[in-house]
Amino acid sequence: MSKSLISLIIIFCFFSSASHAKLLANKDKVDQANEYFMSQLFSGEVESAFSLMTAYIGDNNREQFVEYGKKAAPHMKKIALQEGNPLSFALLKKQSVGEHLYKVSYLLKYSEAAVIWELNYYQADLGWKLVDIQFNTDINALFDN
Repeated sequence: MSKSLISLIIIFCFFSSASHAKLLANKDKVDQANEYFMSQLFSGEVESAFSLMTAYIGDNNREQFVEYGKKAAPHMKKIALQEGNPLSFALLKKQSVGEHLYKVSYLLKYSEAAVIWELNYYQADLGWKLVDIQFNTDINALFDN
């Protein structure tokens, strides 16, 4: 085999493996990734938190997710400037639709504000892919109307 053919094979393997999401084997692994994500947010490391989760996002959502992460960082910095550092974070709820969809909600607590983080996953076959992460300050949405 020629050097150029070997190089092409190596490049193809790199890009094909780099473009696919890592699957989280089970909900316990999803929960571990979520806890780490939230601990990074709590520490003010928004960019690092989103960077970590990029490995688990489905290919179709990757570009949107990266852009969303870039936009989330300044929003969180603005909240930190107004409210100071977060006090803590708490798991609010876990919701499942069978073994197909899984949603986990957290509360990032500040002295005068609360930010709700929701992480959504999908399992087509074996293993969970991150679909999206959303955050908002609409605490009323947490209550039954």
